[in-house]
Amino acid sequence: MSSKNAADFLRALAQEIEHGNMDELKEFDLAFDDFKKMKLELKREGDQVHMKAKVKTVVAGTGCGEGSCEETEPDCKPKYKTVKKRMDKCFKSMGDALKQGIMPEKGEIDLFIADSELMVAYPGHGDEHYDQYAKLCVQLNVTCENSDLVAMQEKYAELKAMKKLCHDQHK
Repeated sequence: MSSKNAADFLRALAQEIEHGNMDELKEFDLAFDDFKKMKLELKREGDQVHMKAKVKTVVAGTGCGEGSCEETEPDCKPKYKTVKKRMDKCFKSMGDALKQGIMPEKGEIDLFIADSELMVAYPGHGDEHYDQYAKLCVQLNVTCENSDLVAMQEKYAELKAMKKLCHDQHK
């Protein structure tokens, strides 16, 4: 692309970041509705600029971001490791918010819960803990719906302890 087109794209991207104006980016045939992370690489060759963009998105129901169509089991479920990595990122983000004394975003909790429900469908990875884990997730969700920060911090601590126990036994 020309240097002018590259500059136009970067200006449109800046507008999206600052004002949330997606119309500017539509002319570039890109959708960043739910982007979580973007990496841009620009290389100049003469009067042309080669741009490479890697975008990771939050896909509804897949959890804290990085679902990938090719990382699936034969039954179209995401690979267990993929689910666990997403859950780990989400869990850490929730913990960071709670340490700062603020409630995590409801959408983030919803994604974590959805991935938790998916995780307990994989046999052989701590099945004996799944029932108690699922109950804690329901309780965590209730504390979120009630906007009860102290109870949320307590349920998070219980989930963290259960995670450690399960990982000590099964990793």
